Amino acid sequence: MNMTHHFDCRMNQRGIRKGLTDLALDLGEIEGDRYVLTTRIIDEELEQMRLRKKLLDDARKKGGVVVVAGEDRLITTYHTNSFNAKLAKNK
Repeated sequence: MNMTHHFDCRMNQRGIRKGLTDLALDLGEIEGDRYVLTTRIIDEELEQMRLRKKLLDDARKKGGVVVVAGEDRLITTYHTNSFNAKLAKNK
């Protein structure tokens, strides 16, 4: 969306950075012509980020994770550093 001069002035006057307005546009609930980013939405998003961070930390501890898929099916999974090309070639 294009920013009007009025919008830019109000952002500066109220100390609202562009990143915050982008968040409101991305995550906010639409109420008529407004995008409303409430503390409830913010808290839900923060909780999702905490859970994602925990999963990423777990994946890092394992050295990464590989998922093998084909024909719309999940076939197998293993730690990234556990694959041995020589063993796979001999089978």
